[in-house]
Amino acid sequence: MNFNPGNFEILDAHIHPVPGNIPGTDLSLFGSRTDPAKTVEELRAAGISRAAGAVIRRFRPVPASFAEIHELNEACLAIRDRFPDFYLPGIGVHPLFPEASCREIEVMHRDRGVRLVGELVAYMMGYDNYACPGLDPVWALIRDLDMAINLHLNRLEEAADILRRFPTLKLIIAHPTASPADYTARLELIAQYPNAALDISGSGPNSWGMVRHGIRTAGLDKIVFGTDYPIRNPGMYVAGVYAEKLTDAEMTAVFSGNLKRLLGLD
Repeated sequence: MNFNPGNFEILDAHIHPVPGNIPGTDLSLFGSRTDPAKTVEELRAAGISRAAGAVIRRFRPVPASFAEIHELNEACLAIRDRFPDFYLPGIGVHPLFPEASCREIEVMHRDRGVRLVGELVAYMMGYDNYACPGLDPVWALIRDLDMAINLHLNRLEEAADILRRFPTLKLIIAHPTASPADYTARLELIAQYPNAALDISGSGPNSWGMVRHGIRTAGLDKIVFGTDYPIRNPGMYVAGVYAEKLTDAEMTAVFSGNLKRLLGLD
């Protein structure tokens, strides 16, 4: 098949948009100085139809209050309001503030139409364990509201523990990792749970055959397209999926169908 992104709807499950007015939120590695309008322009130029993800920054050592996380969440909603046909906001939570996190999820879901939490990146938020008691009510609420969560893992055992206790949670593991053994272990874990999936951002389709391996090992409904823009080049991920010469049905599932199902999109 010739490389033509226009052949398929492409939903990016993993971006970090830059609001432009909050220091530390531009994660680009080479000072691209992106902003919401440039983000939409560049992703569309790569063939991406819509994109989801969270505004994040590093806290040192931890957020002083939940208000700092709420500020990032409101920035997500402001970007969504500017580009409602393109951007799907992902909100942040924190184990230091479980009650505030749950209130935020409830309000954002009920009143603002938010369907996604994360990507959460623990090492940037000042904690190192997703399977901690402070996040148990968060996982339960995300499950009960039929929302999805995207996690940047520290250790695979954390996801295994969360899924054992919340087996129907819509949990997207971010990144295949650069190690074939680690990637396969992630695939084998998500294969055991009905709503678990993995996005291909980060160390993704730069490894030849990784998308095909993911489908073969975990199942067609388990692999979700993602780029990690502006850290990574979105065009590389689009081209990487096309280059593996998947069937049309496989590309539809990876590029859009699997994320649509997890987020409850039409």
